[in-house]
Amino acid sequence: MTKKLWTLLTILLIATMVLAACQTTEEPVATVEETEAPPEPVTLAFWEQEGDEVDVFIDTLIAEFQTAYPYITIERTHYENEALRDQFQTASLAAAAPEVVRVPNDFAGPFSELEIVAPISDLFDDAFLSQFFDGALGPAKVGGTLWGVPDNYGNHLMLLYNKSLVPTPPATFEELVTLALGLTDGTIQGFAYNLTEPFWGAGFYGAFGGWPLDDADVPQFNNQAFIDYLTFVAGLKEQGVVPVECNYDCADTGFKNGTTAMIINGDWSLGGYQEALGENLGVAPVPTINGNAYTEMTAGKYFMVSNAVLEDEAKKEAVIAFITFMTAADVQTRWLTDFSRLPSNKTVAEDPSIASDPILAGSMAALANGRGMPAAASMRCAWDAWRPNLEGVMAGNLTPADAAVAAQETADACMLTLGTE
Repeated sequence: MTKKLWTLLTILLIATMVLAACQTTEEPVATVEETEAPPEPVTLAFWEQEGDEVDVFIDTLIAEFQTAYPYITIERTHYENEALRDQFQTASLAAAAPEVVRVPNDFAGPFSELEIVAPISDLFDDAFLSQFFDGALGPAKVGGTLWGVPDNYGNHLMLLYNKSLVPTPPATFEELVTLALGLTDGTIQGFAYNLTEPFWGAGFYGAFGGWPLDDADVPQFNNQAFIDYLTFVAGLKEQGVVPVECNYDCADTGFKNGTTAMIINGDWSLGGYQEALGENLGVAPVPTINGNAYTEMTAGKYFMVSNAVLEDEAKKEAVIAFITFMTAADVQTRWLTDFSRLPSNKTVAEDPSIASDPILAGSMAALANGRGMPAAASMRCAWDAWRPNLEGVMAGNLTPADAAVAAQETADACMLTLGTE
């Protein structure tokens, strides 16, 4: 019995061992970590019309963006202001436009009229746009539609003065005239500005109660305010307050090298003047004229997008990423710090450095006198009618009254080509 029991136990033990040997140990299944395929490379053409003083900064921003988005290549091209407008329109009609341009707000008028730029609402939602001042967005609206995203706010003119020559800025134009004549001696020019550019003329026209477009966006030149403005600026030349001839480079160069005491120029120039003059740079609103404010045009610089981008999802996403990066709060802070450009971002505008910095405070004071530059397509008619007639008056070839009539006729003819009158 005992022997049989041991035999049975032995058989059971052997069976158990065989079964155990036959079982396979379940090993963990090797998994391959799933990773998203990198995005396909995208190249965006980017055109801008900034001044030379910010070339390096813009290239730095582009390099930083490309580091963050290595699959996106930005190809930047610089144009002068009018050349960019013309080239973009020509390229768009030939289906060869750059994906993104950075331009003044009034380009929104002709670009939207030609249907060559995309409504911003097709790229960005209200949550994104809520970070910007309404006042910064407004100048890029035409017909209630927003056509550009601003990375700064201002683009406005102001009085810039050399403190070593002008310790205290004049508050009225009467004071400026007296001061300028006293300083002008053959070596020093007391006052200068871009005499024949209508953008500088708009502030004077505003001070006399006029504006280039009425409430219906129709150009307005054949009126007493326009005649009075032209008479006033022609008188500055006749009195010797300004040089006989002076364009942008004339005023800019003279101020930078210390031979011109006061000029009218825009916020885009502040960085270069701070570098050239250091603590001698002073900033103030342009003096009043007969008690009325010099009403300079205000806006900013805006990223606008080719309509063709909407047809390419990869490019659309790349454009959204690029504009989001270039208009971000930290980038606007750098524009503020390095170039004294006032921000379009509400949070950045709360930076206490604006109130404590005399340059920025002066720029803000000038901005308060401004009026938004119209973006309607008819503004192009106004510019093109205004410029040659202003030139004619300053050259002594036209009377202000004749120039007013001629400017109105030219603008009216242009409006007919737009189909808006």
